[in-house]
Amino acid sequence: MKVGVIGLPNSGKSSLFNLLTHAGAAVGIYPFTTTDRNVGIVPVQDERLQRLAQVIKPQKLTPATIQVVDIAGLVKGASQNEGLGNKFLSHIREVDLVLHLVRAFEDANIPHVYATVDPARDYDIVIYELLMADLDMVEKRLDRIKVKAEAKEERGILEHLRQNLSRGQRPNVAGLLGKLPVDMPLLSTKAEIVVLNLGASPAPAMNLNGFRISVKVEEEIVDFLPEEKCELRTSLNLEPAGIEGLIENCFTRLNLIRFYTIKGDQTRAWAIAKGATALEAAGRIHGDLKEGFIKAEVVNVDDLINSGDFASAASKGKVKVEGREYLIKDGDVLLVKFR
Repeated sequence: MKVGVIGLPNSGKSSLFNLLTHAGAAVGIYPFTTTDRNVGIVPVQDERLQRLAQVIKPQKLTPATIQVVDIAGLVKGASQNEGLGNKFLSHIREVDLVLHLVRAFEDANIPHVYATVDPARDYDIVIYELLMADLDMVEKRLDRIKVKAEAKEERGILEHLRQNLSRGQRPNVAGLLGKLPVDMPLLSTKAEIVVLNLGASPAPAMNLNGFRISVKVEEEIVDFLPEEKCELRTSLNLEPAGIEGLIENCFTRLNLIRFYTIKGDQTRAWAIAKGATALEAAGRIHGDLKEGFIKAEVVNVDDLINSGDFASAASKGKVKVEGREYLIKDGDVLLVKFR
């Protein structure tokens, strides 16, 4: 699962990417510091994993992760290849969720690409370019299939999309799931979290709603205690959970759950889509486990913590034996048996 950070130039995208991933991507005060996508891995904080570690005492503890992509800033006309154009629109097609970062801070040392700070205008500029890129793709597709008799249903779907997109409206695709061409991923219908990047002074009233964060403040409080971070963010009218809350938000919007494994000296959390089977979870751990899957011994993480170890949990009847079609639940601890 991939999360893409998008927005106008000089909105703080690369700085946010560095906070999320500690990847050290280049940051500058001019447009297009990011000229190609940066990719990083973000660990997701997990209180249950920490409690599990206190009981199991592993040498190595590995949290679940999500992948984040820092995508170059879009500008007005990107759908017509202005700025860095279509190359970077294509990068957005590859992600499952977009973090749409919108500048909501004043700073004379960081010029705004459109001279003034207006979060709603900036948000609309980016969304419009996504809509126009989708419209271009839909129209090209219609041209290719216009003489194909067997494509009547697809033409109807595409005409519906074209009508919405040409009016600058995001198309409602809820009723079209399974009918849209698989090779035509729309940009404007991607799952989205709007993130308002505010300054280091108390946040003013905004003409746009979103997850309120200050990248500058987050950079300065990296070494603060959790309660100190929460207190400062609250005093500035920011989201109390800050950067950690944003990561958890992404995890939730991607429809992910956690399961756990204990092997040797390593205890690990894994991210997997809600509704995944035990066989899919085995494959997430290692391909060999999926190929030779026999069964999975499953215990809830809280039951395991309360029992002290796998054997004690089994003696209390807390461990279940499940087959390949078992649906993984959030908080399951798996011991996979395989050939």
